[in-house]
Amino acid sequence: MELGLCPRCATPYTASEVVGFGILRPRTETSGGPRVEYACQACSRQIQLIPYGEGRYAPPGQPPPAHVPEEHRRPPWLDKVPPRDEPAPPPPARDATAPPQEGPAEAPPEGPAGAPTDAESVAQEGPLGPVEALQILGLEPAADGRAIDRAFRERSLTCHPDKVAHMDLEFQELAERKFKRLQKAYDLLRS
Repeated sequence: MELGLCPRCATPYTASEVVGFGILRPRTETSGGPRVEYACQACSRQIQLIPYGEGRYAPPGQPPPAHVPEEHRRPPWLDKVPPRDEPAPPPPARDATAPPQEGPAEAPPEGPAGAPTDAESVAQEGPLGPVEALQILGLEPAADGRAIDRAFRERSLTCHPDKVAHMDLEFQELAERKFKRLQKAYDLLRS
């Protein structure tokens, strides 16, 4: 379901793209309230949108759409993730007598075009190791305690539950998952 057009290139954007690629910028009510910054997938122009809840976004001064169905609010990359009810396919059988294969490690699969490549692209679920914790916090392997503290504070400001308490449930749930993952990474690196 199309929400609007990019003012520069007239590329349409949808609620699922805004939910998936938009960045929530909390602001005080006197400053006009919270905004979502969405980068056009074609020309990268930053589009300012006001969130009205339930997948409804509109540019400042324009009325929000009447209703956006649930299936149009899912971020694009969730369509590629299998539901949790289905078991994952078993790993390919390996011959125990065969020597281990040496060669270049496989590159991680790339996400959809325009997907973030920093800590937000790290999987939200699953076990967390030191390498993933460093990626989530955006740190180098030689980071000291000060750098870990600073990175955690900076990243947690964008998704702390208190900062998004006034937003709709979708943003609150997403922010809570991101914050819990940041907290796990911080605890792992500081222990």
